[in-house]
Parts: sequence; C-alpha cells; structure tokens
Amino acid sequence: MKRALFIVLALAAGCDRPLPRHADAMSAVDREDPGEDRLSYKWKFVTSDRLTELAPQEFAAPAVAGDTLYIGSAEGTFFALREDDGKLRWKQHTGAVVCAPLISGGTLYIGTNDGSLLALDAQTGKQKWKYAARGPIEQTPSTTGDLIVFADEADQVVAVDAISGKIKWQYKSETPEEYTLRGHAGVRVDDQLLYTGFSNGTLVALRKDTGSVAWSTSLKADADRFMDVDATPLVIGQTLYASSASGGVYAVDKMTGLVRWRTPFYDVSQPSSTGNVGGIASDGKLLFVSVADLGTYAIDLAGNIVWRVGAYGGGEPGSPVVVDDLLIYTLAEEGLFLADRRSGVTLEYFDPGAGISAQPTVTGDGRLFVMSNRGILYAFDLDDEPDSIGVRVEEFFHGIF
Repeated sequence: MKRALFIVLALAAGCDRPLPRHADAMSAVDREDPGEDRLSYKWKFVTSDRLTELAPQEFAAPAVAGDTLYIGSAEGTFFALREDDGKLRWKQHTGAVVCAPLISGGTLYIGTNDGSLLALDAQTGKQKWKYAARGPIEQTPSTTGDLIVFADEADQVVAVDAISGKIKWQYKSETPEEYTLRGHAGVRVDDQLLYTGFSNGTLVALRKDTGSVAWSTSLKADADRFMDVDATPLVIGQTLYASSASGGVYAVDKMTGLVRWRTPFYDVSQPSSTGNVGGIASDGKLLFVSVADLGTYAIDLAGNIVWRVGAYGGGEPGSPVVVDDLLIYTLAEEGLFLADRRSGVTLEYFDPGAGISAQPTVTGDGRLFVMSNRGILYAFDLDDEPDSIGVRVEEFFHGIF
C-alpha cells in the first residue's frame, strides 16, 4: 500500500511522477518507485493461509496448458484453475510441492517434497500412478517422449515410463559429507543426452536410454564444501552452460565435458557469500544468472560480465525469466523485479508483503503468474508499454493484497 499511497499523494498535489532516485546499485533494499508500470493486476487465488507465519516461503510455480493453470503448494493441495479468472476447476491432495509440474500428453507429472512423482489426469485430477523416490523432488521433471526423467535431493536421477510409471533406469551420484546447500539441479534434455549437476560439484551427461555416463566434469574449483551444482544447465548450440556455488558459471563442450571458460562470482566486500546460483536464463546472446547476496549478472557467451545489479539483503534468488526486452526475477525477501535485460535497470517491482521465492511463469499471450511466500498466487497482464497512473491507482484500491 505504500506505493499506492505515494501515487495518490502525487496526484493530489497535481504533480507529474518524479524521476526515480535509485538506491545503492549493489543493494536490493530501500528502492524507490522506478517510474514504469508494466504489470496490470488481474486476479489472485489463495492456496493456503500463511499470514500469521513468521517467515513463510513458497517455491511452487504454475504451469499453463490451454485455458487451465496448474499449481501446487507447500500446504499440500494441488489446484487446477481457470487461467482467465482464477476460478477453481478441481483440486487434489498431493503433498507439498515446491516446483512447477510438467504437462505432457494430457498428463500432469508432479514432484513432491516427500519424494513422490505423481501422474495425474490434467482434466480431472485423477491419479494415474505414483513413483516413490529417495528424496524431495524440487525441480520440474523432464520428458524424452516415452520417459519422464527427474532429479531429487538425494543426488539421484531417475527415468520412469511415462505411461506406467515403472522405473527404466537410475543414476546415483556420491553425496558429500561436508555441508551442502538447499536444492538441486533439474535435468536438461538435449537430443540423446541428459545433463544435470549434483551437490558434490559434479556436472554429468547421461545417455537418455540407459542412464550410463557419457562424461563427468567437476565444477567445484578449489572448494571442499558449498560446491553444489544446483541450477539446471542450459544448452545453446554446442555449449552447455552450468554453475556451481563455489566455482561460478562454466561453459562446457556439451559432447565432451571439456571446460571452455569459467567466470567466478566474488565480491571483496562480501567475502563470506557462497555465490549460490538461483538459476540461469538466456536470450541467446547473454546469460542471466541470479546469485545469492551478490546480485543478478548478465554475462556474454564468451564469459565477460556485461552488467550486474545488487541483491544484498534481498534474500535467496529465484530462477530468472527472459521475456522480450525484460528480465524478470525474484528475491525471497524483496519480491518480483522487472528489469531491462540490456542494462539491468529495474523498471518495476512488486512486493506482496513477505517477498517471493518462486519462479514466475509467463505465457505466450503476455500473462504473468507468480506465487508469493504467503501462498497467494497473483495473475497480471504483462504490458509492453507503461500504463497510466490513474489505472494503477484504481487497481491498488481493488485489493491486490
């Protein structure tokens, strides 16, 4: 409501919107209104009541197919909603969910925090099968067509038959005895190979039909702890881009695992920061990487840092999303940020009161969905150009929070 109050006062005084004054470029706190309106509020849906919790976190992200949106929650209920107005189609108890579901062939494949992979009918929510893994599934499963492949917190990759749920193969990496970070990488499918990383700092290419190792490369640099490869690798052409908390971002030959370059993350003013990476995205020319405490980076495909914006004090970063000229990312304690992907300059931000940990989802027709840490799913229209102040004030007074 502070932003709404600011706009109302400006209108009452008969003044134009003042030019923004940005805070410390390396900090995520004490930001002032950046002066652009790219989000138009449409609706919200409460997945669970977490208003009284001290520091809640929700990591579930939505997936959209046709006119239906699907999303889980930490509370344990999975919802199917009408995409245009947020009205409930069906709900099903699945257990806690902290990622987006995979939608393939009319089936939802849902990973849960208790280590289950569920297959539900997308139209009705009826369970088709259930596979019990060894650890929490915190990244969206992938598909090769006839197989569903997923990684879990136990440093394991499993492939199951998409129709029956029967196991086809599994690969287990060694889990270090030293300290590791929360989370794990997802599985990237590229032709005949699957790529993922593990908490011991290893990046692995697996053959999709058998799960056998094509190659393995260490990304831990000189570290003996906090060396996790937790961001899902990204393929561009013949190069695989991956990251580790201790080593930074790596460019690796996708067929051989040979390291082409490495860009470490380090700030002399924050020597204790681990550099844990929330995720990697790309527009085909730049890599965008969100790093805990150190900020969001744009890196060219040769490994040079193009720009950096701060995140100190903003909390754990989510995986960034590239949409046209925008880079969209979240910080657990500060909320959702829309930035110019060419410069990193913040154009607009949204904080629902307890921050945002989940990755946003953007559809092809320009609708943005994101879950707040209080368990509220918000729907916005993502506008190409800023809206008028009057429209924005009206939206705030329709109870967005």
